[in-house]
Amino acid sequence: MNKIKFLVAAFAFVFAMINTYTVSAQKKVDEKMEKLSAHSDVTIIELAQVDGAFTTEGLSLKPGKYQFNVTNRAVGHEVGFVIQKAADKNGDVMKTAVENSFSQNMIAKGKTESSGIVELKAGDYVYSCPMNPTPKYKLTVK
Repeated sequence: MNKIKFLVAAFAFVFAMINTYTVSAQKKVDEKMEKLSAHSDVTIIELAQVDGAFTTEGLSLKPGKYQFNVTNRAVGHEVGFVIQKAADKNGDVMKTAVENSFSQNMIAKGKTESSGIVELKAGDYVYSCPMNPTPKYKLTVK
């Protein structure tokens, strides 16, 4: 009889743990969906870097909110990402960078990181990686 009580108790414990895990996992999914819906007006742009270059050599976008996901495909060191105003393309990156446009973390080989959410208005910009280093690629917003 003790074995049956033990098995029932063990089963109840396991069921409670599975239920707790499921509720916790669902809560995480709900939180992610809530964050996504809060930024449903944000367009994700996927870019990749190889040694000395981006694989996309220029962009033409509409005014709006964007987030740039950048993958380090083949560069043997960490890289980054930044958008600058084109008129200031030869200026100091820290002074001419578009707000939130830097990659939020350094991008290791084989990894992908994101910029912040960037609001781009009509105009000319450039994007680059000063650490790769890459050319400054044209980004036109119209």
